[in-house]
Amino acid sequence: MALIQSPTLPSQTVVVRGSTAYWQTNFYDVNGNLIQPVSAVVSVDFPNTDGSRAQTTVNMIAGSSSTPWTAQLDTRNMGVGPVYWSIHTNTPIPVAVEDGTFDLTANPANLVTF
Repeated sequence: MALIQSPTLPSQTVVVRGSTAYWQTNFYDVNGNLIQPVSAVVSVDFPNTDGSRAQTTVNMIAGSSSTPWTAQLDTRNMGVGPVYWSIHTNTPIPVAVEDGTFDLTANPANLVTF
């Protein structure tokens, strides 16, 4: 499982196809206070195996008042290349919270359905 922990990402995160990308984050108001939104998602733009690109949305699982929200993405059946993501709340007003990218890699022995 590859941890893509926000908000501090390494400059170049690499995830091997077949593993699970995992996000965790907390949400804060403008004063820096920890808040719990009604819901949150990770919007993901990723490469397909045919070289095109696709999008998906991963629902985040709420943490408690002091633990982070989390989300997981299964990278099997994806192509290789840059994956772009954005964590945002859905309600009451959609607000972008964090954005990032990672490189999805695979060698010839790493099957697409692995």
